[in-house]
Amino acid sequence: MFIRKKQIKGRTYYYLVKSVRSKNHVRQIVLEYFGAEIPPERKLEKIKVKHHQKQ
Repeated sequence: MFIRKKQIKGRTYYYLVKSVRSKNHVRQIVLEYFGAEIPPERKLEKIKVKHHQKQ
């Protein structure tokens, strides 16, 4: 999992993304949308644990 930073119409947005291998391709799946700001480190760790447990 990693945080992707995207610029859309001059504004910056953040997403939590996971890479998944499917046959011969690697797909990236957005797990969580953060909006214009990345959450604090403690909250970010809780979010990562939550998504890791779903697997």
